[in-house]
Amino acid sequence: MVKEKKENPNKVIVIMSIIACLLLIIIPMPESLNEYKPNWMLLLLIFLAINLPKEFNLGTAFFAGLLVDVAKGSLLGQHALASLIIVFLTTKYHLQIRNVPQIQLLTTVVFLLVIFQFTLFWINGVSGISASFRDYWGPIVSSAIIWPIFSRILSKYFVYTSSKEKI
Repeated sequence: MVKEKKENPNKVIVIMSIIACLLLIIIPMPESLNEYKPNWMLLLLIFLAINLPKEFNLGTAFFAGLLVDVAKGSLLGQHALASLIIVFLTTKYHLQIRNVPQIQLLTTVVFLLVIFQFTLFWINGVSGISASFRDYWGPIVSSAIIWPIFSRILSKYFVYTSSKEKI
């Protein structure tokens, strides 16, 4: 008996989304707005961990984190480790996170963003790299503002294998 391998229609969408996030990361912005650049890849990983946890989880987070490290020229593995922590927490509690009102979901995402930025702060502190206050809080504010729009746009493109109410 040969098992038929089911094609996952979301793989192409995820690959295109990762490429789009990488492009948004490397697009130059004015100096005054550079500290407020959202964490595009982290928002995508949180969305995937909440809505499609069995298909895209820690492996995707690690690979995407390494891509962000290479794109930003930061310490190799820094974003990969922080992304792993966030996706682990999100995947572990995805059933509880999924069934909350939008304002509570936004609060949870902000909390995850704070954990992500604290992990980066800790890694930078251990390695002796200093950064300003806005370098850590700017992405949290901008990502929190963008999250509702970002998640609505992505939810239109993904194919769910079962309804969210059944899971």
